[in-house]
Amino acid sequence: MKKLKNKKLMNKNQDLAEELVHESMMNSYMIVTNKLTFDELLEYNGCSLPFNPKKKINNKVIDKIIDYFCTLEEFEKCAELKKLKESKKYKKNFINL
Repeated sequence: MKKLKNKKLMNKNQDLAEELVHESMMNSYMIVTNKLTFDELLEYNGCSLPFNPKKKINNKVIDKIIDYFCTLEEFEKCAELKKLKESKKYKKNFINL
């Protein structure tokens, strides 16, 4: 009985972690592609990001976002991010501090 509870708790934690990763990647896609500003994102749903918005993002971050959406087979997002990466127009910080 205790093992079953632990397994259910572990599954729930894994589901929450996957949900947080998805939200983080969606947020990053929206902000990097200028579909939302950082302030709009904060107002909309808070802000979970896989990068520090105070620093300039780099190719590694964009590659992680592309990889994530490739695993979901959201190829339109991948293509848009790849084009953005090649243009190098994303290299900015999103919080003006």
